[in-house]
Amino acid sequence: MVHKEGLFLPIIVLAEERRMRIRELLASQRTVTASTLTQMFGVTTATIRRDLAALEDEGILVRTHGGAVSRTLSTDFQLSYEALRLSNLQEKRAIASEAEHLVLDGDTVFLEGSTTVYELACLLCNRRRLTVVTNSPPILERLQNSPGVTVMATGGDLQKDTSYLSGLWTQRALSEIKVDKAFFGVSAIDPEYGISTTRSALAEVKKMLVRAAKNRIALADHTKFGKQDFVYVGPISDYHTVVTDSETPQQYIAMLREGGVEAIIAQVQSPRKVSHP
Repeated sequence: MVHKEGLFLPIIVLAEERRMRIRELLASQRTVTASTLTQMFGVTTATIRRDLAALEDEGILVRTHGGAVSRTLSTDFQLSYEALRLSNLQEKRAIASEAEHLVLDGDTVFLEGSTTVYELACLLCNRRRLTVVTNSPPILERLQNSPGVTVMATGGDLQKDTSYLSGLWTQRALSEIKVDKAFFGVSAIDPEYGISTTRSALAEVKKMLVRAAKNRIALADHTKFGKQDFVYVGPISDYHTVVTDSETPQQYIAMLREGGVEAIIAQVQSPRKVSHP
């Protein structure tokens, strides 16, 4: 046994034991760092990364640079916008790159307040004759110096933790517009159950966007599949296209296509392996 700061740990801790302890830490403090966990368990950084990846797949946490943040099931808690933006950033940027090809100069598009859609907005800064409507303050800020992009905001109640505008004013704006394309963020997608999200306010915005957009495009990385969140939004058939990354299991891709939904796969490059003599 190893004694450390009053805590007894076995020399060898099985993976399930480590992950149970990480769950307990997240329940009490909501954030952990990889360096703390490697010291606590006496394992390599690669081992901790595998543990965090497994817990993320279970919906327990969201990985960030240097650690992880709890993804509690409580409907009163939502991850900060910055924590959400940094999670799975490589996948989000690959998805955004594929989604950019769907936007034509001259389009009027709605960019929903989502960290994946934010990455798409970053790629549209130099477009010409593009009109963007959004309920996202970060997207407004990102596009404010783009001379060829006309930007319009819905207004609404600001959810400060996620930088998302919703409520009656947002719904009123959406009831009065029609756009060529709407790009949605997704927190949970199950091809059989449909799309769901964490809050009723977000669900109302998404439902109204379905009615306002001629072409509806969902952006969802592989961690969002096979999950059901607190509030039901609608069936997957409400969307014409889903753009995801190459880590999404093929069974979900097949189910999307069988349901008449176009599935676009963004290739995510694996980290280059370094060989040692």
